[in-house]
Amino acid sequence: MLFMDALFNSLLVVSSGYAMYTLQPTQTPYGYAAAAVSLVHGLLGVVRAANNDDDECNRLRQITSGIMELVPLPLTNIELYLKSSSPHLAMAHGCFLVPLAFDVVSKWRDIEDNSTVTLKDLTLLGNVVSLLFLGVNQSSNVYGGMAAIAFAARYGSVMFDYYWEGLGVHFNLLANSAFIVLMAMTLTTKS
Repeated sequence: MLFMDALFNSLLVVSSGYAMYTLQPTQTPYGYAAAAVSLVHGLLGVVRAANNDDDECNRLRQITSGIMELVPLPLTNIELYLKSSSPHLAMAHGCFLVPLAFDVVSKWRDIEDNSTVTLKDLTLLGNVVSLLFLGVNQSSNVYGGMAAIAFAARYGSVMFDYYWEGLGVHFNLLANSAFIVLMAMTLTTKS
């Protein structure tokens, strides 16, 4: 199973590298930051698979998994809203920092509770709805696809994991890779 972990994490590394190559950090700083976070998460996954489940890497990987659940979608929303006809709505997506701080602290101290999970779910759902709203306003089907991928990354992986233990993590990495590539393609055509 470690081969599959390395394979899907490598896919995330390649898609994040592509995004970082195509995006300019001065023109699209939030999109570039989302790609950088994804790259770090993917690299940690490759290292974890290569080290055969090293404990210290697993702890760091849990923290970056929580970051990956929260960070790429709001940063993408900020970037897309800044380039839209309603740029004043962009910074409202910065509220993801509150659940991110709670999640990192709870994972660091090994005390994850239901309120943190609920806060993360509400943040994700709010950002999905916001991306769908922007997609309708901009008449962009790609935005709807990105929202569907972000939703599937969180809840589709839970469904797959229910039916086959361990498959949800791979599906999550695949969905995150697809999201990062779509984000990079969208932001480079918008520039």
